[in-house]
Amino acid sequence: MPISDALTRQVDLVPFSRRLAAFVLRRPLWTCVWLGVALRVWVYLHARSYWMDEASLLGNLKGKAPFDFTGHLASDQLAPPGFLAAERALIGLLGESPYVARLIPMICGVAALFLFRRFAGRLLEPTAAVVAMVLFAFSDDLVYYSNELKPYSTDLALGLAVTLLSLSELRDPPDRRRLWAIAALAVASPWLSFPSAFVVAGCGLTLLIDRLRDGRKADAARLAAIALAWGFSLMLAYRTSSRMLAPATSMYVFWNFAFPPFPPTSPADLAKTMGILLETFVTPLNLVPRVLPYAFALFAATLGVSGALWLARKDPAALAILLVPAALALVAATTRRYPFHGRLILWLAPAFLALIAQGAARVRWSRGAAWLALVLVLLMAYPVVDALYQAAPPHVREFNPHGDLRRNRFMD
Repeated sequence: MPISDALTRQVDLVPFSRRLAAFVLRRPLWTCVWLGVALRVWVYLHARSYWMDEASLLGNLKGKAPFDFTGHLASDQLAPPGFLAAERALIGLLGESPYVARLIPMICGVAALFLFRRFAGRLLEPTAAVVAMVLFAFSDDLVYYSNELKPYSTDLALGLAVTLLSLSELRDPPDRRRLWAIAALAVASPWLSFPSAFVVAGCGLTLLIDRLRDGRKADAARLAAIALAWGFSLMLAYRTSSRMLAPATSMYVFWNFAFPPFPPTSPADLAKTMGILLETFVTPLNLVPRVLPYAFALFAATLGVSGALWLARKDPAALAILLVPAALALVAATTRRYPFHGRLILWLAPAFLALIAQGAARVRWSRGAAWLALVLVLLMAYPVVDALYQAAPPHVREFNPHGDLRRNRFMD
């Protein structure tokens, strides 16, 4: 065939469209994964300018030896030692462009998509798994923090990996290699992610109680040995990180709004605590639009409770693996040790989105398909559209005074 004829020949897209539609229908979870990857890569390729916090952390990375943890970090910054070492090595080798500096968060953000597919497919009903995967893939916060020079997407990926291994250890046949993987990840986690302490402690405590309840003392002893090794690693990582934080830090002053008063002694204290909890649906979950914020927050909370009740009936230990880390983080916030807000609890998004999605899927059995369709529109339309809008260039983010991606709805 002449080249001119080949170039002018009409292309029949019908077979391709049919194969694509068949793939989407057969593999909806994988479809969401690849759409999520494309969205994150799209934002990564924009290479937007560093914002204030990124630029401040970058100043502690350039020209520094990877394992130099002896001095205080400048500009009131702090990050896990392992994250600092990896970023310093990468920037020292390849330079300080946004493509280089954001490569590790990007890899972790993409890895989290694949981990969450397994997480949702293992834990949820099929419809709920698809809903959760859509919410996860098209989460504005998860997309953005996959492309920021901060360790938040590292927290997310590491938390998901620990949770997945814990769920497998909970119900799958014994596997020595999996137990070694849990041990290695637990010991390494304090050096890579600060909030991993809540995930490891919560999952480990749940597994230990489950083994003792079933009379599996040998398994409980092995988990206790892992806990001791993790505790030693956590202590060393904590001391190393503490030396990098200047004594005159204003960090706790900045995050004062995210510490629930305990015990609450006035209506104002109760209102602040409720605002902190409700704000979770705004950031990092981004399920609350500007209109009717209380109604949408209550709607998402009701779905989450419904999903939690379903999982409590099916597998209460699995529910504990999801919620005990959140409870530990909330306790730490009441003691002013760790703020319960926004990007610092991004690692909780998988558990919360999974429970909300499961609650939404249960509507079909209690109310019917028409009600399910309405619930899905109310739940997914705003976050998906907002994520696509925020990813469209050129778009400048207007951070609020707390450094969040959007205005708070339930707190000052």
